[in-house]
Amino acid sequence: MRPLTLAFSLVFLLATVCTIATADVVPGALLYLDAADNPDYPDAWTNLGEAGGELSSGGNEPEEDNGIIKKDALGINEDAQFYTFNESGQGFGADGDEVVLNVSDWTIEFLLRRNGDALGPEHHIAGFQNIPHEGAQGIRLNLWEGPDDMTFSIHAGGGKAGVQPLKVLLEQDVWNWVALVHTNEDSLVAYQNGKEVSKQAGWEFKKGTPLDMVIIGANSYGERPRTFNGSIAIVRVYD
Repeated sequence: MRPLTLAFSLVFLLATVCTIATADVVPGALLYLDAADNPDYPDAWTNLGEAGGELSSGGNEPEEDNGIIKKDALGINEDAQFYTFNESGQGFGADGDEVVLNVSDWTIEFLLRRNGDALGPEHHIAGFQNIPHEGAQGIRLNLWEGPDDMTFSIHAGGGKAGVQPLKVLLEQDVWNWVALVHTNEDSLVAYQNGKEVSKQAGWEFKKGTPLDMVIIGANSYGERPRTFNGSIAIVRVYD
């Protein structure tokens, strides 16, 4: 593991333990969504990160939920808040929402739990894309290959790559920290609970092409019927 990646991992491990209880802003996160500190629920999920803005619920918000998040690998055993997506059409974010991310090297992190099989076709978790729907660059996260097999598709280099595996397996009813670390034109490395599970080639991401369509619980506003059947406590994106 390279020093920079190790540093990101250690920062997240320490910060996650603290933020579940205190919801402090993590320095450097462009996007920081924390269900424990969201004054605008149910209308929106406020971005506590440096990019500011919020993701609207679109009138069909996930359920505000709470319970114990226990993950020995992260040193977490806390009573926490999170959002549960249990109906097709739920999610946060809409085409043209306020959160705009400018990244080339990036890290995307989730603290999430899969609660069951797909609510609809394709079973999408999130999308970070450039407007319009099939924009110039972005990444979509889904469970397209099966109910527990996390996959992704990418927009970069003038086209869209097909769905590819991340080798992140989400056992039902188990909380996981998932981190994707992209080094521009070099590599995409996936971590699950602090351990590297896959590595593949990276793509060209241009910092001047914004990721201005951020959706949590699906991959675009028009595809809300493909809602993730799970719970999400924290989402972070770093440049």
